[in-house]
Amino acid sequence: MKNLLEEFPAVDKATWVAKVEKDLKGKPLEDLMWHLGEDITVAPFYHPEDIDHQTTAPLLAGRRGNDWEIGEYINVYKDAKQANTALLEGLKGGVQAPLFRLFQPLDRTRLHQLLDGVAPEMVTLNFSEHYSEKQPARLMELLQGWYQEKGVTGAQANFTIDFDPILDFAEPPVDTLSAFIQSCADQWPNVRPLQVNAKTFHSGPEQVVEELALTMAKGAEYLARLTETGLNAEIINQHVQFGIAVSKSYFVEIAKFRALRLLWSNILKGYGVKGKQPFVVAHFAQESQDENPNSNMIRASTQAMSAVIGGVDRLYVLPSNRARKEPDTPFSRRVARNLQHLLKMESHLDRVIDPGAGSYYIEKLTREIADRAWAKFQQLDQERAFD
Repeated sequence: MKNLLEEFPAVDKATWVAKVEKDLKGKPLEDLMWHLGEDITVAPFYHPEDIDHQTTAPLLAGRRGNDWEIGEYINVYKDAKQANTALLEGLKGGVQAPLFRLFQPLDRTRLHQLLDGVAPEMVTLNFSEHYSEKQPARLMELLQGWYQEKGVTGAQANFTIDFDPILDFAEPPVDTLSAFIQSCADQWPNVRPLQVNAKTFHSGPEQVVEELALTMAKGAEYLARLTETGLNAEIINQHVQFGIAVSKSYFVEIAKFRALRLLWSNILKGYGVKGKQPFVVAHFAQESQDENPNSNMIRASTQAMSAVIGGVDRLYVLPSNRARKEPDTPFSRRVARNLQHLLKMESHLDRVIDPGAGSYYIEKLTREIADRAWAKFQQLDQERAFD
């Protein structure tokens, strides 16, 4: 088959720059540069001459597609039956990974009320505790008991607990976490009881380097502490997820998620683990929302696309009225769900592995962010070593 590109002469970068400068009519090309913090300057366009590397394996390793789980927040207050109504509505609408935001501890009765009508083997259940006296061990015990009562064990069980001891406890119970992970490695291969919560590190695109460096530092701290308890890094990686905020800066967010995969893979290599991916969960940044629901609905499209093109494994799209601090409505939840359905069933973004690969702009930005975040992480790691 004839390659049509062979009929067109190659154009070097200098020719493109000359054309751009001519069209600018005396305006300096530098005026179109965009600065991310102090270290990264983003040009208005990139050329193959700017790309000095090939797409690297860690972005592709082990992936057969670009599918992700459709998430939805379910607030659980005193009335578990009310939350169950919202849950079943979401599941019927295509939710695959509900996240239960618990504002009171669960007991066995309330857990059964909450999950009434759920087919456990068909959904990934996710839980986060939003009260002062968190009880992750009790929650883990309740969930394992519920699955066993449903006759679902082993690889059929999929659930996560947003347990982040370094963030949540003055004295992190690392031994408890280690026992969780060992239990999962023995009996629950698809359960993730540890979250590296990096949403608190997000402060806009200008701070993306610091955000990733702090995320890697936190993840590396867990690897160091947990391997000291006897666990190996590959098992730890299998049972951890990264919670990352996604904001409005489309290309920066795509590059951020891609860079995260490069950085974590590099850390795993230090433990002798190669070819493994981090499990990445994206949440809309609160500051990306305003009080106009219509603006939020429009903006959500590019926010979700940046997360998906960046290769996230699970995505939570905020209902468009969330910034008004009013209860979510069936309409606002449905629109948030359907956005993800559109990205899958009409745009087919779930079918292409690493959709950003080959874009000179995205590749260059990914590498710039990853290189500087790695240098910052090494600096943080060295400072910690001398504390």
